Amino acid sequence: MVVVIGRTAALVSIAILSSSCAVLGFEVPCSGTEIIGKFAQVGDLVENSNVQSSDVEIGTVQKIELDGWEARLTMCLDEDEQIPEDTLAVVRTTSLLGEKFVDLQPQSQGPPFLEDGAILDLDQTSKATELEEIFAKLAGVLGTGNLEQINRFTSAQARILRDHADELREVLGSLHDFTGVLADRKESIASAVDNLDSVAATLIDEAPVLERFLESFGDSSEILAGQRDGLRTLIFSLDRFTKISVRLLQQTEGGLNEQFAKLRPVLNTVVAHSDELRTTLKTLATFSQYFPETMPGDYLQLDVCQAGEGEYGQGTACPQAIGNDDPGASSMDDARNSTEFILMQPLRGAR
Repeated sequence: MVVVIGRTAALVSIAILSSSCAVLGFEVPCSGTEIIGKFAQVGDLVENSNVQSSDVEIGTVQKIELDGWEARLTMCLDEDEQIPEDTLAVVRTTSLLGEKFVDLQPQSQGPPFLEDGAILDLDQTSKATELEEIFAKLAGVLGTGNLEQINRFTSAQARILRDHADELREVLGSLHDFTGVLADRKESIASAVDNLDSVAATLIDEAPVLERFLESFGDSSEILAGQRDGLRTLIFSLDRFTKISVRLLQQTEGGLNEQFAKLRPVLNTVVAHSDELRTTLKTLATFSQYFPETMPGDYLQLDVCQAGEGEYGQGTACPQAIGNDDPGASSMDDARNSTEFILMQPLRGAR
């Protein structure tokens, strides 16, 4: 029991000694993490004020100094406290007329954390607006004699709204419906924003390609600018060619119509005798196929026969020519296809 009481007394003595040193102006060394905050203004914040986070005291303000036109606060955080680097420091009051303290507001969770000697710049520090400042600004407005202007403004607003209550109600109703539609489509809007972010990221990733495209587009523009006179001449030439073509068609329209009119009976005759024309074309194809075979080299192949007395007449067929209608037939013997056989056989038969 004596040991416990002795330890408690020692701790109380240390706390009283620390408080006394702080009151007397002696700087107490920080046993935790010391950070420095640069503020544009801190109001009537005093040293030894609390440093809080989420309404929990985690340290004290050790020193307040003037650094140029800025206030430099040295804050000592408890030894086990870890504060993220993106933390905002705001000078606030505990109540409407309470004492001021520094409120640390982390913007994220987890590392990296503030290390000993870290500095919070002006973009991470601020001072909350106080009721006294609001009253001071209001007093400034009223003291400049602008109260009459405010009265005229509010009176004019009242006259404007007096006869347009229905329109105002309709506008507010439409605004309510619009906000409802936005609320119902918040997922689609969020998806569209995400897609836009993805497109922006893709454009950033493809920045070299876009740069090359713009460079090549610039070169193409320069080429087109250099060929501007030639393009103008080409366009004018095409315009003249079109006009000449139109005049030519207009002048030859009658002749073309007459020629087509004369061609119509010919086409009708061709259509009417299409069967005969088809047969003729087939015969011509057969003739074109076999005619080259009658001239295998530099001579003309003919079937010649000598008819007996009294056998002269049109349509008389040579017995030796029977079977030679198809020059390429494979049924005939090579000897019978020889020139000597073709020329001499009819004479032998006549004997």
